[in-house]
Amino acid sequence: MSKRLLVIGGNAAGLSTASQVKRLQPSWEVIVFEKGANISYAPSGVPYFLSGRVADIDDLIELTPNDAVNKRNIDLRLQHEVIAIHPHRKRILVHSSLGEREEAFDFLMIATGSIPLSMGLDLRSHKRVFTLKTLDDGKRIKKSLKDLQPKKVAVIGGGYIGLELLETMKLLGLETHFIHRRDHLARVFEKEVSDKLKEKMVAEGILLKLHTQIHDIKESLDRVIIETQNGRLEYDMVFLGLGVSPANQLAKDAGITLGVKEAIKVNSYLETNWEGIYAGGDCTEAYHLVGEKYVYTPLAPKANKEGFIAGLNISGQRTPFQGIVGTSIVQFFDIGVARTGLTHEEAKENFHPIKYHLTSLTKPSYYPNTERIHSTIVIDKDSGRLLGAQLIGPHDAIKRIDVYATALYNRMTIGDIFHLDLAYAPPFSPVYDPVLLAARIGRKKI
Repeated sequence: MSKRLLVIGGNAAGLSTASQVKRLQPSWEVIVFEKGANISYAPSGVPYFLSGRVADIDDLIELTPNDAVNKRNIDLRLQHEVIAIHPHRKRILVHSSLGEREEAFDFLMIATGSIPLSMGLDLRSHKRVFTLKTLDDGKRIKKSLKDLQPKKVAVIGGGYIGLELLETMKLLGLETHFIHRRDHLARVFEKEVSDKLKEKMVAEGILLKLHTQIHDIKESLDRVIIETQNGRLEYDMVFLGLGVSPANQLAKDAGITLGVKEAIKVNSYLETNWEGIYAGGDCTEAYHLVGEKYVYTPLAPKANKEGFIAGLNISGQRTPFQGIVGTSIVQFFDIGVARTGLTHEEAKENFHPIKYHLTSLTKPSYYPNTERIHSTIVIDKDSGRLLGAQLIGPHDAIKRIDVYATALYNRMTIGDIFHLDLAYAPPFSPVYDPVLLAARIGRKKI
């Protein structure tokens, strides 16, 4: 019997769900409601558009509306905003240029994504203060950089978005200031990694304003004025890289249960507390396999996998989403920073953790262009189990984080990792790869 799936949100999780259901149940009616004008784009690529490494912002669109309709047979409705969910009646209320109307569903997928944190500012009234998440944000910033011709800018926030914005503004030749309320960067980074990042900022000419608590941000004529406990700061443009929060208002108003950081609570099958209603992506929490608890970690691979798996389950299969280990990576000028698992501080909740740091060569000392990679490892003293890893070093070496992520998924000990049969040849690694060297040292710690 044909069913009707409605999807709220046309990016990673939403389009993945819609596409999967159409593959498995081609006779079903699948409608995607997207309040914007774009679908299936790569928000992670927007900083590279701003810096000029991506020439055209349309290159970040992975699936055009035309392809969604004609190749995947999805009923796509752009600039249609879902303004209410009525779970008990299995209906949603949709607003568009034609007015408001209700739509019935057998299944509903909520993929509303996330919202950039803005320190409570109404950015619609600001012409010189920006967040960066969507293609429209990228277009607006690009135009403002051209029109306003700034010389001095500031980035507030020490997480991934903040790092990308700092790099972008500096590459554009602007005097770039980094404002942060703590001495260390985001709490996802170990102190050793945070210190290396700050050293790199200074080396690249970024001016650091740490321990700077912001009291107020306002615009006056052609300047942005930031009031802090250390006095007044003035800039031509200011960028907020403070992270995101789940876009949960629809779910909250509908009585759908929320979890960590008020993200939508789902089980391993991506089901909410209402039968027939699923959720995935940046609006949902996820189970952390190492911390053994639900967390809020909005990252693209999680969103795409959750959409795929939700589509399987809606179509009649019973496939669980296994969870995450919290793996992420970011470029910062000519180095990369990557992390997976728990920080030492996080690990204290359930384990007896040990943290150690090492610096190793990426290739044999005799081989040309050998560089150094810095590794910070967290293990459980009682069992020897790997709990977390963070790497900072050259681009071509930093993807070793995936070895650690695989080890975490399989609950491997540092001894198990030492026995891995990793590839060796001088152009790629030393005989003792940095991962094996870290494991060799870790065996002595327990």
